[in-house]
Amino acid sequence: MKGGMLRSLLRLAFGGDPAAFDQVVEATRESLFWTVRRMTGREAIADEILQEAYLALWERGKASLPEEPEAWLRRFCINRAIDYLRREETRRVLPEPEVLEAVPVAPRAEEALWTGEVEDALAAALEVLPAQERAVFLLRFVEGMDFRAIALSLGVAESTVRNQAMQARRKVQRRLGERGIVL
Repeated sequence: MKGGMLRSLLRLAFGGDPAAFDQVVEATRESLFWTVRRMTGREAIADEILQEAYLALWERGKASLPEEPEAWLRRFCINRAIDYLRREETRRVLPEPEVLEAVPVAPRAEEALWTGEVEDALAAALEVLPAQERAVFLLRFVEGMDFRAIALSLGVAESTVRNQAMQARRKVQRRLGERGIVL
């Protein structure tokens, strides 16, 4: 949904139409959820972060509506996910990876095993990336966002995003290569 449409819905919501805010949530939730879920590896954390994001957006009120509400929400969520990952790194406790995404059922048993092995290896490779590199990797190579959009979402220079994407990809490929997986 375009930013202008979301702004209009938010104006309606702040004017007393709660269904309009529900529409904003409905239009943005799935995409934001999967971004945060992939970054943190935890559904519960993704839900928590989304709840914080929507509450923060609501608390901004009509007077300080962001120009691009979806971009504002994405940046809020990514920053919270990075904060979560940094706290986890400090504790030196890596979360158990959950399935990154549902994978289509393989027609043969060995293909299913291989798919699961690749998925597990990718999850393990992502866990060792620094928080921002993980965010860049997921936004670029999983979600297919362009470098400019990622830079805006993270509040960094596009050249920084390009560099981090290249570094993250090399690290992931190296980790996968150690397990005999070439992508």
